[in-house]
Amino acid sequence: MENSAQDIDLFDFFKWLRRQFRNFLIYLYRLGRFLLRNIGILAGLMILGFGIGYVVSKIVDEKRIAEIIVVPNVNTTSYLYSKIDQINHGISSKDSSLLAELQGYFPNLDIHEIRVEPIEDISNLLENTAFNSEELLEMIADYDDDGPFYDKPQYTTSYDAHKITITASGVFRNPEGLIQFLEGDQYLEIKREAGVDNLTAELISNEFTIQQIDSVLQNINRALQTGQQSLSILAARDESNLSAVLESKASLVTRNTEIKEKLLYLDSVFKVYTSSKWLQSTSLVSVLKYILPLVFVLIFLFYHALLKFKKRFQAYL
Repeated sequence: MENSAQDIDLFDFFKWLRRQFRNFLIYLYRLGRFLLRNIGILAGLMILGFGIGYVVSKIVDEKRIAEIIVVPNVNTTSYLYSKIDQINHGISSKDSSLLAELQGYFPNLDIHEIRVEPIEDISNLLENTAFNSEELLEMIADYDDDGPFYDKPQYTTSYDAHKITITASGVFRNPEGLIQFLEGDQYLEIKREAGVDNLTAELISNEFTIQQIDSVLQNINRALQTGQQSLSILAARDESNLSAVLESKASLVTRNTEIKEKLLYLDSVFKVYTSSKWLQSTSLVSVLKYILPLVFVLIFLFYHALLKFKKRFQAYL
């Protein structure tokens, strides 16, 4: 009896499953027939929604974003951050003089916000701070404030590269015009020229010292050729500074290489490594031409579903 009851239950289950599958096929057929009957209306609604969204996105000035990666020279990192804070304050308070000055670099461009943040590099912290690697790792491990450790304001000047993000709308031009605006302060140009002069003077002094060292080495070489001294004996003597001289020359050559590299980047106060084009930011206006067709179709389907519901249950309403 128990096995027979289980067979009946299993039979009823498959019977119910077959009925549900049949109902699903019926609903699928009705949906396909409904879509075929109204394909013209649905296509029209999708085209209408896309058209309205496209027109609105063209009428409304959409925001775009550009990014610039810069390396401040001659210790101007603090100035960069304070100047951008000043610009943002002027934008929010509608400072007419500042906005007019910006318009000189960005005609017909409405700047909404400018952000700057360091490009995180732990090697910069090790090179530009007094911490050794063990101390820095311990500080990071014990760090429990909100936000990343590298974003702490006191470490901002320790980073070499910084990313500037501009959010704007209107007539988009080269975003590097902001760098020209930031470098407009004559004091910065004087500071840059002084930095170039100092490095150039150091380079000339180092080259003169290297020539003097080469002259000393040539004299030693002549002495060896005449058999007056042995190089190994000369280097081993306590009073000989030959090893120190060679190390000094190597150090000066390395330093001159660094100076020449720095001079290449000192053609501007804020050296631009790279900058992006104006990229469209994701906003409701930018995706409206994709959302409206779907909204119109859903409204149409909901309207017909409501009519069908009303017709079926009209006697109960």
